[in-house]
Amino acid sequence: MLPDAAGYRVRRRWEAGMNQPGQPWQQPMHPPVGDPFQQWAAQRCWRMARDVPADVLGQLPGPPFHDYEHKAIPLLLAGLHEGMPALVMQIANSYKYTATTGSYYSTTSDRMMTTSKSGTATSFTSVAVLELPSPIPELLVYQRHEKPGGLLGMLGFGRSEQGPIATVQIGDPSRSLEAFTYQISGASPGYAQAVATPERLNWLYQSFATYAGLDVQARPYFRFSGRKVMCWTGSRLFNPRAVDDLLGWAHYLTSWIPPAAFQDPAAAEADRQHVSLSQLRLPLG
Repeated sequence: MLPDAAGYRVRRRWEAGMNQPGQPWQQPMHPPVGDPFQQWAAQRCWRMARDVPADVLGQLPGPPFHDYEHKAIPLLLAGLHEGMPALVMQIANSYKYTATTGSYYSTTSDRMMTTSKSGTATSFTSVAVLELPSPIPELLVYQRHEKPGGLLGMLGFGRSEQGPIATVQIGDPSRSLEAFTYQISGASPGYAQAVATPERLNWLYQSFATYAGLDVQARPYFRFSGRKVMCWTGSRLFNPRAVDDLLGWAHYLTSWIPPAAFQDPAAAEADRQHVSLSQLRLPLG
C-alpha cells in the first residue's frame, strides 16, 4: 500500500506553495468566457495558465519534458488530485522536417531523382504529474526512437551500452501497423519486472483506446522518479476529459508500486534531481 498522501500537511504545503507571491507574471483571473478548461479548474479549485513560457520546463528534468529542442506550453493546470499535489500540461513540440514528394528521371544525370519539400510541424505531449509523499526508484516505460527534428532517446537519460533492461511487445507487427515495443529502463531488473509486466502494459494500452472520450488509440507512457509519478501520451489535451484520464491513470499507476520500492536506497537518489511541485515557479493566475 502507498503511504497516506492525503494528509493535512501535504495539502497545506501545496496550497501555500501555489499562492507564493513574486511570480514572473500573472495570468488574468478571468479567461475567455466558455473556456472548458477554466470551468474544469474552477470546479476543482485548481489554477490554470495558457501560453506559459517554455523555460518552466527547465525545472522538470528528464522525460517527457525534453524530448524536443523547441517547445511551448499552450496549457498548464495545477492543483490537488486524490490528496496529492498534481500538475497537468500540454507541450507543443516544434520541429523541421523534409519529406519526399515524388521522383523523376533526369536526362542530365541519366538517373532517377527525387523531389522533396521541407517545412515546420508541431507534435504534442500531454502529461500528468502526481507527487507522492515518499520517493521511489527511477523507472521509465517508453517507446524509444529518433523523433523527426527531435532528440534521440531521452537526452541521455537512462542510456547505456546494454540498452533497456526489458521490452514488452504491444500487438503483432506481422498483422498490425500499430504494433510497437515498449522499452523499460529502471533502477534494477527486479523492480522493472515487478511493475511493468506484459499483462499490465497491454491492458494499459488498451485502456487508452477511448482517450479523452474520443475514438483515439493513444499510446500511454509513464515514469516513476523519486516522488514523481508521470503519465503521458503523444496527443493533445483535446478536452477536460483528457485531463481526467491522465490524472486517473497516473493515480492508478501508483497501485503498481511494490511496497519494497519505498525502502530502496535508489529512491532517495532518484528524488535528488527533482524540485517539489510546491516549489516550482509557475506563472499561474
